[in-house]
Amino acid sequence: MRTSNRFGFLFGFGVLLAASPLLYAPGAIGAPAAVVLTPVASGLSGPTAVTAAGDGSGRLFVIENLSGSGRIRIIDAAGNLLPTPYYTHATSGGPGSEQGMLGLAFDPDFASNGTLYVTYTAPAGDPRLGAVADQVLLRLVASDPSADTFAGSETEVLRIPDIYTNHNGGNIAFGPDSHLYWGMGDGGSGGDPNDFAQDLWKKVVGGKSYYLLGKMLRLDVRTPVAAAPANQCGASAGQPAQYAIPADNPFAGAADQCGEIWLYGLRNPWRWSFDRATGDLVIGDVGQGTYEEIDFRAAGSAGNRNYGWRQCEGNHHYNPGGSDTACPALTGTVAPVIEYPHASGACSVTGGYVYRGPAAELRGKYLFSDYCDGRIRVADVDAQATTWTYTLLAGTPAMNVFSFGEDAVGNVYVIDGGGGRVYRIDGPGVADLIFEDGFDGRP
Repeated sequence: MRTSNRFGFLFGFGVLLAASPLLYAPGAIGAPAAVVLTPVASGLSGPTAVTAAGDGSGRLFVIENLSGSGRIRIIDAAGNLLPTPYYTHATSGGPGSEQGMLGLAFDPDFASNGTLYVTYTAPAGDPRLGAVADQVLLRLVASDPSADTFAGSETEVLRIPDIYTNHNGGNIAFGPDSHLYWGMGDGGSGGDPNDFAQDLWKKVVGGKSYYLLGKMLRLDVRTPVAAAPANQCGASAGQPAQYAIPADNPFAGAADQCGEIWLYGLRNPWRWSFDRATGDLVIGDVGQGTYEEIDFRAAGSAGNRNYGWRQCEGNHHYNPGGSDTACPALTGTVAPVIEYPHASGACSVTGGYVYRGPAAELRGKYLFSDYCDGRIRVADVDAQATTWTYTLLAGTPAMNVFSFGEDAVGNVYVIDGGGGRVYRIDGPGVADLIFEDGFDGRP
């Protein structure tokens, strides 16, 4: 049974560096004339995320996963990968697993308050709420936001029990509303055997209580509360909590429905992002064994919040099974805007970004990929359309695309996790920088 173990494949696909940035032409009308993958950093170990602090420093922060620990590295404004990690934390898992340090997000006011957040799977020896390592959201407050190594305080914000080691989601980001969003997988195994993704409350399995799995959470992490309400599932009712439930969350104040939930019916929203121009949310949700999907939610939408798993895999019936492609319509759930099958080596979607950077040829296009085939896809974004069309760029190299990232001016980056490299995605007008096989790490 396929469980989409994103990191469990053998890393046999090395990126082929040419003597100039990698240039690829698409094969369909409406796509950009070409894209360039400009090398930014190499020599990373298990890179899984890249983002910027938004503090004007020009730094990029990259998560690396090692055996039993995750760490954050810095690429400075000059393009140098600094040798000393910014921050390190013990975790479970590491290379070859879906555990580890999974998400990184900077408070919108990081430059002044020094606050950032990471998610990780708890290390061996930590108390466990579930059968396996819990999913943990940690707040870091740097005493000097401009420093290249972290010193300051650490506070656990939320701990979510898990039942299997895979399907951990883990991506976090601040939305346009300054609330923190956290994408959680369905708990793992295959086929969501406990139907956690559809459950809005707490479910006892094997004597342990599970909650918030298969969801997109929306948290007010800037407002700790003195007394948590009864439906704050990640806290004890009446006790202090390190976050609040936003008053306009759909289940805020509801009985027997977790107030943290923003969306549900997700399988493994490994990577997702907000469009910085519109505030729309685009989610790459990893499929079970046959179909991958991209989901969309327009900013301000108050419509259906159920994205269908495990009833549907993309547009197709999953549990119970069926032969037609009308599962979302028949179950009253939200259909994906993009679905693609496991063909030509594809197996596990990696969600990306709507490009809003300096390359005019790419602006307004949604860039995403697949972990197994490593090929960049460029989608036409249409908030009014029920389905989006996309182009599979011809000739993109064989690489394991773990993640995408975005910097302060809208440049989009892609991580080749197997090769330990970070590339910037540019338009064809980029300056012709020459790179030999030795790779000098220039931006």
